Amino acid sequence: MHPVLPAQLFSRLVGRARIKHLQLVVDIAELKSLQKAASALGLSQPAATQALAEFESVLGAPLFERHARGMRPSALGMALLPLVRNALRQMQACALTVVALQGGTRGLVRIAAIGAAVAGWLTSALPPFGAVYPDIALDIQEVSADDILGLIERDSTDLLLCREPASLPGGHVFMPVLEDRFVVVARADHPLAALDPVPDRLLATHIWLTPPLTGIAPHEFAELFARLGGTPSTCQMSTRSVLLSHALLTHSDMLALTPFNLIRPFVNEGRIAVLRTAAVSLAPLGIVARADAMLQPASAVARTIQGLRQWVPT
Repeated sequence: MHPVLPAQLFSRLVGRARIKHLQLVVDIAELKSLQKAASALGLSQPAATQALAEFESVLGAPLFERHARGMRPSALGMALLPLVRNALRQMQACALTVVALQGGTRGLVRIAAIGAAVAGWLTSALPPFGAVYPDIALDIQEVSADDILGLIERDSTDLLLCREPASLPGGHVFMPVLEDRFVVVARADHPLAALDPVPDRLLATHIWLTPPLTGIAPHEFAELFARLGGTPSTCQMSTRSVLLSHALLTHSDMLALTPFNLIRPFVNEGRIAVLRTAAVSLAPLGIVARADAMLQPASAVARTIQGLRQWVPT
């Protein structure tokens, strides 16, 4: 028997697979029981059994293994579950778009934003945006810088709020909007917070929070300590989480090198101090969008770009 080609299998899925098959697979995996999954979907157990068999027949392999305590995904089932869940999320997005448009919303705009854009930009821009543009629905997800090009290539977002990528696929542009810089931060009552400026020799004596292992910070971190004349003592934890970084700084005398916009809300609230040190440059935050988005000024995407540029924090 010749192996099935991807195009052939895709054609079979389009012709024979159903959305209920996808939801059934997810429910069985989560509930570990065909009977419970059938009940959750409002199906009889024979109907659920037949539906699973139909889907496995299309794929040509079993998705679950039966054991004494129920059902568990096979190796194929484990591999397909993230893809099936993503397909269902896309269907949910379709439903949201339809309901939004029927309810008077003029469009759904999908936004992906790195942490600095979420903390230092969207937290300020979204409250006035929602008041002025109630007819635009926004779906916002926080992503890492490592995800940016993949999101663009898969066309899974309308706008990206990030720093300018090293390369952009054809038909996309980057618009710089919000200036940024690296700052040295510590807890609000840290002894160094009262000094102006903080001498390099004192910076070199403290323990530092390790920057994320990928992204822009490691390079600037190395340059900073080349200026200070040595290798720093570091906490052997690295994270992109603002909340975790805040917790680690708040309960210690550690210092951290971080984009100002990533920590801006905590600085504004007086919970984190920016130490008075020599500036470290950093590329601005901006918007990646399709070039043709600006050719339709009345569209939801163009109006969202306008609003996000209007309410940039100062």
